[in-house]
Amino acid sequence: MSSRAPALASLALAALLLSGCTATQSQTAEPTPAPEETQIPEEITGQPGDPLTEAEAKQLNGQRGTLRPYEKNDGSYVIIDVKQPLPPEVKQEVAENLGSVGNDTGSALGQLNRETSTGKTIIMVRQIHYSSATGGDFFGWHAASYASGFPGFTGGDSDSVAAQAQAWAYSQRDPAQFEIIVVNG
Repeated sequence: MSSRAPALASLALAALLLSGCTATQSQTAEPTPAPEETQIPEEITGQPGDPLTEAEAKQLNGQRGTLRPYEKNDGSYVIIDVKQPLPPEVKQEVAENLGSVGNDTGSALGQLNRETSTGKTIIMVRQIHYSSATGGDFFGWHAASYASGFPGFTGGDSDSVAAQAQAWAYSQRDPAQFEIIVVNG
């Protein structure tokens, strides 16, 4: 047994040294800082047409869901919901914006492209002036849109043209995506 004693003594000494090192290291090591609490901003909620501050509009723009901020011409913001009709004040402003370009259909389509900030695909119904090949001038109503596959509609009054456009929108996969706006009607 005498030959085992030095081996056991060596193991005991090594264990003591290792436990001493561990204790010394843990006493001198800096404590792990507690994780910082991150403030999760409160989700912006409301109804279409409710006003927003600029900070709320930025926050809402980053949220998931169907609510979006809409910046009005005066720089203020309101809530819109891409799955619901536009609030009347937004719809009226879009119609005024589209109507401000006069009879230039090309400019009206350019303005229509700007209106994508509504989150909707706008179908614009407006009165147009055109000439026939025989030289006669005509006024009629026309529906135009950047919607993929939109066929365009014409007619003698805004209601019938808007109804044709609405029927087309209802036949699409997501009818809530479309908003019919009558300009100068």
